[in-house]
Amino acid sequence: MRTRASDVTARWAESDVEAGDVGLHVYRAGRTDRPPLVLAHGLGDSGRCWWRVAAALENEADLIMIDARHHGRSSSPVTPASSLTEDLAVVVDAMDLERPAFMGHSVGARTVAQFAATHPGRAARLVLIDPPWAADREVDGDLRASEREAIRGWLGSFADMTDTDLAALGRQQHPDWPDTEYDTWIESKRQVQPGAADDLSTVGWGSVVAAIDCPTLLVHGEADRGGIVTDDVARRIGELNDRVTSRKIDGTGHNIHREDFEAFIDVVREFLSSGTN
Repeated sequence: MRTRASDVTARWAESDVEAGDVGLHVYRAGRTDRPPLVLAHGLGDSGRCWWRVAAALENEADLIMIDARHHGRSSSPVTPASSLTEDLAVVVDAMDLERPAFMGHSVGARTVAQFAATHPGRAARLVLIDPPWAADREVDGDLRASEREAIRGWLGSFADMTDTDLAALGRQQHPDWPDTEYDTWIESKRQVQPGAADDLSTVGWGSVVAAIDCPTLLVHGEADRGGIVTDDVARRIGELNDRVTSRKIDGTGHNIHREDFEAFIDVVREFLSSGTN
């Protein structure tokens, strides 16, 4: 019998943390006697989308999955300005986590990288899964108004879709995912709010990478399969900071942890268990 998201997440503890005018929904799993690992999902996903990763690592880490503001069961701010990075800091403080490791996918990867860059000494390790770091965003990370509005429109489009529509869309866009991945993907699209477009960083990634002060694993895929971090960008990141190690997983694109789960987990497990901080 295949394990499904509901089987795994039923064992998770849940709580809410107040971050200014936002209520952040937090899930906790694994073992509290193990090192803490905070997971930050990508745009349009939710904390529950980490269920396969959490199931694989539950005996090795104290796992904290956060619904970012505008996502999942977290709320949206009254004011448009927001800080995903400071939300992480609030959760770390509220849960009394001492130098946790962080794992992030896409926008979540950018968020945990910016946390490490702006909160020196507070992150033990980082795992960055294909952050949205294109070559032309190294210095200027700002989005044009048209780009932000296009993202807002994409996020808002899910509200008019039925579950059947979303299931068809998910399988069309991600035909190589295992069937068990679609349930939480559909659920998260039902929950996300268009205001999440306001959270996207305007900071160029070059200065962020240079300021990271902990061992970091950058996991990326192939650009022609939808990956954002190219081989050239990965090399440039290594030039900016020798604490960053890059691993490319062939045959994957942007959602590496969904497209080749076993290879991804092997790489991550090796990194998290190796060396000293």
